[in-house]
Order: sequence, then structure tokens, then C-alpha cells
Amino acid sequence: MSSKKVINSIQFLRGLAAFVVVVYHIGGYIKRYFTTTFLGDFFDFGFAGVDLFFVISGFIIHFTSKNYLDNPSTLGKYLKKRLLRVYPIYWIVLTVLFGLSWFITLILQKDVFNIGYPYTISAFLQTYFLTPLHFAINPVTWTLSYELFFYLCFSLLIISRRLSFIPILLILVSLYNIIFIHDEYRKHFNFIFSGYNLEFMFGFLIYQFYDKIKFQNWISVLLIVISLAIIIHYGYDIIDYDYQKRVLTFGVPSAFLLIAMLNLENNQAIRIPSFTITLGDASYVLYLIHFPLLLLMNKIPSIIGWEVSNLAAVLYNIFIIIITVLISIFIHKKIEKPLSKYLSTITKA
Repeated sequence: MSSKKVINSIQFLRGLAAFVVVVYHIGGYIKRYFTTTFLGDFFDFGFAGVDLFFVISGFIIHFTSKNYLDNPSTLGKYLKKRLLRVYPIYWIVLTVLFGLSWFITLILQKDVFNIGYPYTISAFLQTYFLTPLHFAINPVTWTLSYELFFYLCFSLLIISRRLSFIPILLILVSLYNIIFIHDEYRKHFNFIFSGYNLEFMFGFLIYQFYDKIKFQNWISVLLIVISLAIIIHYGYDIIDYDYQKRVLTFGVPSAFLLIAMLNLENNQAIRIPSFTITLGDASYVLYLIHFPLLLLMNKIPSIIGWEVSNLAAVLYNIFIIIITVLISIFIHKKIEKPLSKYLSTITKA
């Protein structure tokens, strides 16, 4: 695998994953509040973007932190890099969201973010630090708790390769859980031993073995076609908490998508458009802000007294997607990227 820090196909897939999640949530909103669909509900499987994210995460963590393995002296540096990647921009977005929630609800007395948040110190701490099963004012942040859990698991391999039996045991129990157990009421058990662990493992193993596997471009194209066909054909029958089917229908095809795209890039058979790379760079911000913006901007017409028809709702939400993408790119370039660079400098991460 190339030693370069940015792999364009990874950035493309990150942008794609974030975008389909955005369109999925837009479609769900329109279906709930209007008597029409968004793009014919084609993106009803769009939450598969989360599974693609997890596969990519496994790859990226291994790719960026491979030199830390079995080197406990680097654990502090690894953790600082990972935590700086997640928390600073998340805290900014979360604080702005809390501020908007209070202002709109208490001052303007409009129902936009009515999610029954308890507003206790305990709830705040759980939300701000992304503890497992935290009360999320922003519904998408549950995935970040899993991301932090993945980081923790990887850190065991940094402390010592001898601890690899723990992640292996975790994977085996996770596999057993999603096949034979999975009781929806055992929430903390399901968090620790979730099917998402398998998807993270897919990405980890892809980096581990990818250099040893080379194949022709037509095979990569075939893998992409088959993977997308599986996701689209079977994805409409999958629900969020159907973990076994999610791994098979979304996780495995996502792994093959990643393999195929990496192979095509290594073979110099594709050229990734620069905008999709930019979207991939901004994908974390896009993921964080899209749901609050979706709610807020869809309330504006009712606040100003505009009666929205079904067609107008669809066109307006296309506009929301465009605006959200542009805002995400702006925040990434003007806030997230400079802030990350500054914090990395002062913390020597």
C-alpha cells in the first residue's frame, strides 16, 4: 500500500457514505411530514452509509497508526490524535446546537428540536463525551460512541500484540451475539458485542492483506457492480437494528467496494474528481450538521407562513442538501482544519 497520507478512493467513499446518509434522512423527513416521497424513496437503504463508514474506519485506523503497533510508548500520541479527530469539532457543533435549541424553544417558542432532552449534568457529560448509549440531541452521534470504542480496541494492539486475543475474542462473541443471541433489551451487551465490530474488522484486515492481493481492473469493476446490486436489491428490507442482515447486506459489500476502489486507484485506472475528495474531507462535518440543519431549515417555511406543496417540499429539500454540503465544506476549511492543525501543534499529537 502506498505510504501517502491521503488515499483519494478513501476520501471518495467517505464523501459517498456521508451523502447517502444525508439523502436517507431527507427522504425519511419528507415521507413523515408530506404525502410524497423523495426521489422515489430510492435512498431508503441510505443508512448503509454508516456501515461503509465503519469499514473505512477500520482501514484508516490501521493505515494511519500501523507504526504504533506493539509500541506502548506511542499510546499517548495515538490517543491524542484520535480524540482530537473526534471531539473538538463535535463539541463546537454540539454547543451551537444546544444554544439554538434553547433559543428557538424558549425565546421563539417554536418546536424544532423537541427531543425531550433531560438537561441534567449527567446527561450533558454523557452527551459531550459520547459515552455508550448517551442521550443524543443530535441523533447521528450514536455512531461516534462506536468509533471511540474501536479506537480503544485498537489501542490494545499498541500496548502489546499479546493482547490481540482480546479483540479476537470480542469479534467471536460479537459474531455469536448477532447470530444466536441479540436480545434488544441487553443494550450495553449489544453495544460491546455488536455487528459493527465485524465491519471495523473488515477494514482492519483489508489494510493488513491488501498489498498481497492484486487483480485486474475488470474484476474491481465487477466487484463494485455486484456490491452495489446487493446493497440496493436487499437493502430495502433491512432495518436499523437487524444487525446480522446489516453485516451481510451492507458490511460485506462495503468491504468489497473498498477493496475494488483501492485496487483501481493503485492500478491508476481511475481519477477521483476533486470535488468528491473535498466532500470526503468534509464528510465528518457533513455527518454532524446535516440532521440539525434538516430540521431547522424545514421549519423556516412554517415560521414565515409559507404553505409548502409536495413538489415544493422536494425541491426545497434538494436545496437543503446543496446548502448543507456547501456549509460543511466551509466549516471544514475555515474551522475544522485550522483548529485540528492548531491543536495538533500545541498538544504535539
